Amino acid sequence: MKKLFTILILSLILTACGNKAQDNKKEEDKNTAQVKDELVLGFGSEPEKGFDPITGWGHYGTSIFQSALLKRDLDLNIVNDLAKEYSLSEDKLTYNVTLRDDVKWSDGEKFTAKDVEFTYNLAKEKNAPGSNLSRLASAKATGDYTIELKLDKPDISFVSSMCSLPIVPEHAYDEKTYGSNPIGTGPYKMVEWKVGQQLIIEPNENYYGEKSPFKKITFLFFKDTDASLATAKEKVCDVIRVPYTAHDINVEGYHIESLDTVDNRGISMPMEKNTGKVTGDETLAPGSPIGNNVTSDIAIRKALNIAIDRKKIIDEVLDGQGSVASSIADGMPWFNEETRITNDGDIEGAKKILAEGGWKLNDKGILEKDGVEAKFNLYLAYKDREDIALQFAKTAKELGIEVNVEYGDWDAITPHMYSDAIFFGWGGYDPLEMYYNYSGTMVGREYYNANYYDNKTVNEHFEKGLSATSAEGLNEEFKKAQFDGQTGLSSLGDCPWIWILNENHLYLVRDDLDIGKQKIQPHGGGWPIVDTISNWKWK
Repeated sequence: MKKLFTILILSLILTACGNKAQDNKKEEDKNTAQVKDELVLGFGSEPEKGFDPITGWGHYGTSIFQSALLKRDLDLNIVNDLAKEYSLSEDKLTYNVTLRDDVKWSDGEKFTAKDVEFTYNLAKEKNAPGSNLSRLASAKATGDYTIELKLDKPDISFVSSMCSLPIVPEHAYDEKTYGSNPIGTGPYKMVEWKVGQQLIIEPNENYYGEKSPFKKITFLFFKDTDASLATAKEKVCDVIRVPYTAHDINVEGYHIESLDTVDNRGISMPMEKNTGKVTGDETLAPGSPIGNNVTSDIAIRKALNIAIDRKKIIDEVLDGQGSVASSIADGMPWFNEETRITNDGDIEGAKKILAEGGWKLNDKGILEKDGVEAKFNLYLAYKDREDIALQFAKTAKELGIEVNVEYGDWDAITPHMYSDAIFFGWGGYDPLEMYYNYSGTMVGREYYNANYYDNKTVNEHFEKGLSATSAEGLNEEFKKAQFDGQTGLSSLGDCPWIWILNENHLYLVRDDLDIGKQKIQPHGGGWPIVDTISNWKWK
């Protein structure tokens, strides 16, 4: 009897343990399921003006909430999105676009050509950042699902604007509130946005394209890189952007993805002499001085361009996480390979250029010409660029050029853009970014062409490129704008910019998450990695 009782007790214990194990397994499976259809992402920055394409959202990277007429695939080819097809008239002045007829907004309303008409005309009126609608004369719906985009001058590059201007809903657009509560036709819709903290999104059930594999995505925002690194080590995020200094970070269960970019770093060198001219009302800082008597000398610019050792800076400052930059568009179809920089780090060659240009060392060890000492200020707005700027200044000093590095926010820097060297970051999928920064028609517009570069021949190549009959024709003329054998905007020509490097984008990624093939990354905090999220999957 005693033995039977013992067996009974053991049986009850084993059953209880088994039930407990099953409960634990169910809870584990439940937690695993929750993890597998949710993501937590940490990208640091958030758009200051909200998620509104009219104020610039979606120009770099992906718009998340909205769709555009066209988009770029993984190989940067332009393909249809909201557009089913489009054609260009024989005189190259009218794009006729046929739209999808199966699209709904995230609030359930039907998408029509009137929404496209509204978006393009509003973006033109508001001069939406990055949209390049300067040659758009009008947008007019010619049917429920057909739209006519008329230009006042031929512009083969207009298809890039058709990629970079997401469409907003006429029925739900309010310029004061839309950015914080966007209605869109894109793959996601907003659930909650706590400014400075987090954004929660979920799939848009009305989306016409490939569905998201994740039911909920949370974006975390950080004030600085220290905060992002601390979060990375806490294993809170599935994917988190980390600074280049963290390329060798070791977090169990994670690995680093280092992605190639056209996210370049360059120095804008004022091209005019300082003659007392000031900027007009069309600029961001009216009444600011224009010109610099040192940077306007081509010998100074060309000497610094070949003296700086870009590979050394990449190795020592970025810990190897970058590539040498020769232009604003390295590797893009419109980049002129002839202008690729191969002779940097040449101190002796730089000294020869300066000597031939009439610059001589004075008794203070500073180069001087016609009573002007080789001194200028270099302004930067981001602390993570300071080490690059200091390396540049150190190289300049070897030549006898004194560069004073100044740090401040953009409000403080903007009045100096036209008379001092400025450390900028650019880079994207649009050939017009080169046009914006070098065309004489763009001097002093927003942050574009702040150094007042204006070369008649370069301008002519740009105009021929924009008026070409094909993308290939545009690319060829833009290559000639960089250097046509005689002159150009590159270091072989006028050298108005000193390009230094393209900074890799580093992400700490959970080991069991496959983020698939990525596009080359553009500049800025546009979250370009999210553009491929429909291809992500848990291993």
